[in-house]
Amino acid sequence: MSANNFYLEKGYTPETKYQQWETLTTLAIWAPPADKRVVITGLTISNNAETGTFRIIFNNTTASKVAEFTVGASLTISPLIGAIESTAYGIEIMGRPSTSSSTGGWRVSAQGFEIP
Repeated sequence: MSANNFYLEKGYTPETKYQQWETLTTLAIWAPPADKRVVITGLTISNNAETGTFRIIFNNTTASKVAEFTVGASLTISPLIGAIESTAYGIEIMGRPSTSSSTGGWRVSAQGFEIP
């Protein structure tokens, strides 16, 4: 059973979050309420900048790297991640690209669930 189906069968409502980067900043991909945790079951990462890496971290702490993907210029990837589940409540899932562009930069779409 897929992680997505597991959480659907538990009665959780699927959500999609979207974020875009044009500069080298760390931005929240998903910011749950203080009483919820996040489970990401799908990711789509688009790069309209130079070839580079995209790092996913918890709560804007560089020591808490969850994943890092290398994406070529003008490419989109949808990595098979299974599930990325935070274990703490109210923790943001953040993203940071290694390259920038003023013409669209990086875009991330995250699919998943907020759970108690």
